[in-house]
Amino acid sequence: MKKSLVVDSNFSQLKLDLKQKLKQRERRFLDNPGYKLAAVNILLMDKANEPHVLLTQRSEQVKTHKGQISLPGGTFEIRDENILATAYRETFEEIGIAKDKIDFLGRFDDYLSIFGFHVSCFVGSIEYPAKYIFDKNEVADYLEAPLALFIDKQYDQLEYYQFQGKRVKMYTYFYNNFKIWGLTARFLTDFGEIFR
Repeated sequence: MKKSLVVDSNFSQLKLDLKQKLKQRERRFLDNPGYKLAAVNILLMDKANEPHVLLTQRSEQVKTHKGQISLPGGTFEIRDENILATAYRETFEEIGIAKDKIDFLGRFDDYLSIFGFHVSCFVGSIEYPAKYIFDKNEVADYLEAPLALFIDKQYDQLEYYQFQGKRVKMYTYFYNNFKIWGLTARFLTDFGEIFR
């Protein structure tokens, strides 16, 4: 695998730089009445002296996106104080990582899903190795993928589809027999742009 310059950085310094970049960049906020609010966490870790991102494989019991690779997160509930609280609650429910175990680094962009979700992305880091406690009703498996995969756009397929009158790229990555595609691949490929 080709190594991006980012993998040679000290992880603590990488986090500081990333926090600053997320704070300074112009984020994409969306206002789309009628879409269901949702949030995900891009969780980074220092694995084998290289930044990795945690991904989960959804179970066959969930309502949507059965068996697909996703970021920890889910749909906003009325009990959530705000959309960040949604990301934290869903992350804890799915993988057992509590808010106090996540070093918040910033907010990334908002996205619209073809399934009617308005998804807000947040970025944080967790210790490695992390102690996961998976909700087997929601999570079937997990993977820790090198961030360089997305920074260097080492995708295996690139397709295009039409969404709201726009031509949108759809990336597909294969890693350790997992297929990372759809909105999750879009989140991570766009996120990788920060490091270029």
